[in-house]
Amino acid sequence: MTHLTVKIPGILDLSGALRLSIELSQIKDVSSIRADFKGVGLVEPFAMLMVSSELQRAAVRSQVNRFECVNHESMSYASRMGFFEAFGYPSTHRPGKKDGGSRHLPVNILDCNSLREEASSEYTEVGNIVEARSKHLATLLCGTDNGDVFETLSYSLREIIRNVVEHSESKQLGICAQYWPTKHKVEVAILDRGVGLRKTLSRNPHLDVNNDRSALNYALMPAVSGRAFKGARKQRGPWANSGFGLYMTSRICRNGGNFFIASGDYGMLLTKAKDGKSYFPCSYGGTAVRLVIRTDQITSLADSLRRYRDEGFSFQKNYRELVQINPSAASLMLSEDFDVSLWDKFLAALRRNA
Repeated sequence: MTHLTVKIPGILDLSGALRLSIELSQIKDVSSIRADFKGVGLVEPFAMLMVSSELQRAAVRSQVNRFECVNHESMSYASRMGFFEAFGYPSTHRPGKKDGGSRHLPVNILDCNSLREEASSEYTEVGNIVEARSKHLATLLCGTDNGDVFETLSYSLREIIRNVVEHSESKQLGICAQYWPTKHKVEVAILDRGVGLRKTLSRNPHLDVNNDRSALNYALMPAVSGRAFKGARKQRGPWANSGFGLYMTSRICRNGGNFFIASGDYGMLLTKAKDGKSYFPCSYGGTAVRLVIRTDQITSLADSLRRYRDEGFSFQKNYRELVQINPSAASLMLSEDFDVSLWDKFLAALRRNA
């Protein structure tokens, strides 16, 4: 028998989870895996969600006969958040309520097909079902069903979950979140094991999506989608805003917080700073998103969405006229926070050189 011990990083934050994802993706042909949590201190929602997913995938991929955790007995917060249960390992602490509450959402797995079937049985759009579920989750996090924080969270949850259900081809999605009122901070993590951004966006013949890094840039641009593009069949109904969900949510998060998205071999972190874009190596089959929202920076959601939507529509008008967008243009627009005037200059230069 081939045994393997995986040392879990002492700090299970974003960077720790991404480094571990690469290590776990390389595991194969082992009969036994031991996850050693000795010295682990800080654990964050995104890290718990991603690491639990990738530990489970590594075990399934190798069809291990034995999987065990050691030195994890003191990790009460992770246990209450359902971290160990998420990859099928019993913990010494009883998990909190499965549905969450008290400002947290433990690791939960939602079935995408069930959401679609519920919509079909109620003769409604799946977007309406997702919206109702998102409001429920936001209420659990906030402890209330009104106010700017609730509205912002329910909107952001809705847009990310919709993106998974409508585009990822994933059977399930995972979610984990925590709200710290005294820190004025919310962290929400959502991931799927779908086809990933590169394959999704490659359906659009006007995009040059030849690597995961390019796909990340395209995915965050307004009006850019694997389904909605010039020549494609028009989408109808109140939920036909394909290409705007990730863009709008990322703009909300960057107002004091940050937005992270990973797919394939790369992750991208966006902040409000002028040079606020960073890339991280990782290995994730699907798409993983982390929202960090500063609740003391939240203004009226309606006002924020109106401003971001106007900027997005300005970009969309030029995008549809030009159609062809290359990765450098996508990167430029993100790095300059979607400054429409810069896009106009870029478009004018292309016309002159045409």
